Amino acid sequence: MHRRFFLIGAAALAACSRDAVTPQAAQGPDPAAIIAPIYQPYIANNVLVGLQDQAPWTPPMREALEAMLARAQSAGEPILDFDPIIGAQDYQLNGLSLTTEALVANSHAVVRARFNNLGRETEISYDMVWLDGGWRVDNVRGEDWDLRQIAAAP
Repeated sequence: MHRRFFLIGAAALAACSRDAVTPQAAQGPDPAAIIAPIYQPYIANNVLVGLQDQAPWTPPMREALEAMLARAQSAGEPILDFDPIIGAQDYQLNGLSLTTEALVANSHAVVRARFNNLGRETEISYDMVWLDGGWRVDNVRGEDWDLRQIAAAP
């Protein structure tokens, strides 16, 4: 009799564990899958769109970028003198690798993009936030810069 309860309990636990191992249903697509299309124009050497249209930004980040671009236009000079998606001004990308880290379902994650740009190994980090049923980019960081801080600077 005790063995039957043990087996029923073990089967129920296994069923629950199986559901817990498939996080995609709970959190939607892998955040790295949201970042991958951002790099396609760079790899294909296509015409790029403006920074504010390159990623699915969170509303606060989009507002910060638009305010930065407006300040730059009124000053007649750029505030951002490089492309944060590649961490450089010029590009010839290859070897793109995307890794999702620090994933918390329906909350936040970090996506690391690693690639070779003109012979230089580069790593760009994307802070992702789960918002309105999808992953959004809340910040982009390089080795020695932070896009949110640059955008917020007066």
